Amino acid sequence: MLALTPEMVDMFRQHRMRQAEAQMAAGTRWRDHGLVFASEIGTPMDPEAFSHSFSRLCQRAGLGHWHPHELRHSGASLMLARGTPLHVVSDVLGHASIAITKDVYGHLLEGDKRAAAESMRRALSSGGHAPVAPSVAPKGARKAPRR
Repeated sequence: MLALTPEMVDMFRQHRMRQAEAQMAAGTRWRDHGLVFASEIGTPMDPEAFSHSFSRLCQRAGLGHWHPHELRHSGASLMLARGTPLHVVSDVLGHASIAITKDVYGHLLEGDKRAAAESMRRALSSGGHAPVAPSVAPKGARKAPRR
């Protein structure tokens, strides 16, 4: 299941109202397939025609030459850049395995690796005065001498 924000829900409601208007305008030509995004007469959209229309809209909007599948990649990239865990992005994309997501988008996680290394550097470079980890020795155990 896909989680939707309140803004997205509102946008889908508005879309549904426009679709109801299109259904009324189409009259008896409308073929209800229960689709969220349908053709002018309710049938499934032709993928090739949709891709061309989408690309033309993007160019007219000054965005350059985009295809619908690039939205998927952009969405995944944005989620990862904003700190969404890899397993969540994998689930949103519908990948069968997190390994697929890591193979495709792993290069975007380099910043996470640098952040982890910096975190370790800070923890280990406390000047030898502060403990790196809390003491987990049982009560009454002798402390090892400092070097």
